[in-house]
Amino acid sequence: MHILNMMQCTNLGGMEQASLRLMQVLQKRGYSFEVVSVNALGPLAPKLAESCISAVGVPFEGRMGWRSHFRLRRVLRPIQADTVFMTGPTLSGILALGSRPRERRVLTVHFHHTGVQPRWAWRALYRLVLTRFQVVTFPSHFIRNEALEILPDLAPISHTVYNPLRDPPLPGADDRAKARRRLRLPVDRPIIGNAGWLIPRKRFDVFLQVARRVADRIPDALFVIAGDGAERGPLKKLAEELRVSDHTVWLGWQQNLDDFYQSLNVLLFNSDWDAMGLTPLEAAAFGVPVVASVLHGGLVEILGDGGAALLTAWHDIDHLAYACVQMIQDAGLAARIGLLGRDRVESRCSDQEAADGYEVLLAKTAAS
Repeated sequence: MHILNMMQCTNLGGMEQASLRLMQVLQKRGYSFEVVSVNALGPLAPKLAESCISAVGVPFEGRMGWRSHFRLRRVLRPIQADTVFMTGPTLSGILALGSRPRERRVLTVHFHHTGVQPRWAWRALYRLVLTRFQVVTFPSHFIRNEALEILPDLAPISHTVYNPLRDPPLPGADDRAKARRRLRLPVDRPIIGNAGWLIPRKRFDVFLQVARRVADRIPDALFVIAGDGAERGPLKKLAEELRVSDHTVWLGWQQNLDDFYQSLNVLLFNSDWDAMGLTPLEAAAFGVPVVASVLHGGLVEILGDGGAALLTAWHDIDHLAYACVQMIQDAGLAARIGLLGRDRVESRCSDQEAADGYEVLLAKTAAS
């Protein structure tokens, strides 16, 4: 089966990484893919090329993409695909698909709804989705439930399928030391880190406030941030105000986060809204103990029970700092939580689980 994956963009965010991983998993089962991006090609493009997935980007121009609509349609017209995936709903993308059969379309929604668009806008978009797609998938019950509150009529075609994650080898002390050297990080200091877009809802300000509390208890602790974004300047200023600049390393964007995860003693993740935080799940897959505060999101569905992580639904700075200090000072506790988290990710976010879920849905579209 040949699948056209029409992606909202090809950056290195969680949505894009999850979509790439899904394509790679299904490729092993005989499916083939090509990608059309509703925005100009971004840094995911080399990774697509490495996986032998051709990709074309169409610059997004005009309000809601109206200036690029006909160009996008011209790109899509000659593509012969058995099924269409749309990764991230965009009005311009849905309209550009034109008369392609609804029965062979799968929409994958990776983003939370609240605060992104007004509910009336989501409701209008989902009413259009009902007429153009046979299947809609969500990577967590959290955002699926959000969507059903907005438009209950989505229920018959909506499904939760957790994103597939790699099952990397469990790193040892030697692997950690080598990874730190490659990143030019000290080998002998405890490291707490986080990765992602430096944007307000990701709450790296909470990360830095926790860093201040932890540094008071563990003066040689180092805090490493992998990622970039509009908040980098204000966050660096906050680090200076909190007097943690000398304890903080800003790695910027990393094409591959394996060395970053292997370098960590603790992953500290904070967010106001997240469909399903990819960073803590990837860290857990490496056996890194996760401390997290997520006000609204689906992370609890994977790591929220049985001691697989230390999660809270509020940003309590003192509580988070205490949990991080515990992980640093009690190696046995950190190892137990890290292994439980790794087991949870392996069992709920495995390649095979995701591939099986999508094959069932693809069979439904083919039967139609």
